[in-house]
Amino acid sequence: MDASPARGGRSWRDTGFGQNMGMIYNRLVPCNLCGSESFSLLYPDELGDRAATVDYDFSPQTRKTYRIVKCEACGLIFTNPMPALQSSYEQTEDETYLRSRPQRLRTADRLVRRLLQYKNGGDLLDVGCSTGILLDAASRHFSVEGVELSPWAFEHASARHKVYRRPLRHLGLEKKYDVVTLMGVIEHFEDPTAEIRAIHDVLTPGGLFVVYTGDVGAWLPRILGKTWWWYQGMHLFYFSRSTCERLLNKCGFDVVTTENHCTYFELHSLGISLRRYRIGLLLHPLLNLPGVRNAIVPLKLSGEMLMFATKRGGVQSDRASDLVARAVMV
Repeated sequence: MDASPARGGRSWRDTGFGQNMGMIYNRLVPCNLCGSESFSLLYPDELGDRAATVDYDFSPQTRKTYRIVKCEACGLIFTNPMPALQSSYEQTEDETYLRSRPQRLRTADRLVRRLLQYKNGGDLLDVGCSTGILLDAASRHFSVEGVELSPWAFEHASARHKVYRRPLRHLGLEKKYDVVTLMGVIEHFEDPTAEIRAIHDVLTPGGLFVVYTGDVGAWLPRILGKTWWWYQGMHLFYFSRSTCERLLNKCGFDVVTTENHCTYFELHSLGISLRRYRIGLLLHPLLNLPGVRNAIVPLKLSGEMLMFATKRGGVQSDRASDLVARAVMV
């Protein structure tokens, strides 16, 4: 379909997100990667004037999305019209997230071990740090800071670490970081290009940038289609390895390696995640049994993308010049 009015189309929706009620503004936008205004429809709007659910309970309501399109020029998949959801994230409280701390800490510890293969310490900034679990794990090896917009999550993280409660591109930071992490956040941005450029600005030359998000082009998401777990109302962009790498290249980064992200799950939590599928309805009671429910297992699933990149140009600091060699060996 031709979306020629992309720069001018707009509408208002009287919607609420979770417990938060208010007017949600949305507008037709051009492709954030290539600027094209021609899109094809992938999935129709399922929410209309209703709220998109912003939490980690993975209920049937969480899976409902606004209209999702694919850029006919570069293949980027995103929500269009684009809703303005920042205020919704800022007001979200999610006790389910807090209860999953043990598994998230195991995941964070594994990621930190990967970071140490590239950077032996230095200053680390976690953008979208939530309650500060990655900061906890990384603080044993790095000097850590975070960015978090939710007052609820900020309160948890800032009790233990230095955390900023404004978008990175509005902070005007003069400090430069050796590592910036963006874990499960890029898909929430309304303007990923602007946010990634802000990350580029605060990295040292040769600094390491790590992105975790879904990979819509992987084999399992292609099989699952709209039932893929990353299709949620609170997600605005759905990257493939190709489109994510193109975005990072455009913003001044060289991608070093891309791999399937390893995520740890407590079995009862995995059961909650699987409830959206028929097999999950069968497995959920078994995974919630007293003898096994708190066991933690690692999973490397198709469609879970972890991308490592370095800031282009300048002198390579620490061991950054060995990144490519290390990536080949891993």
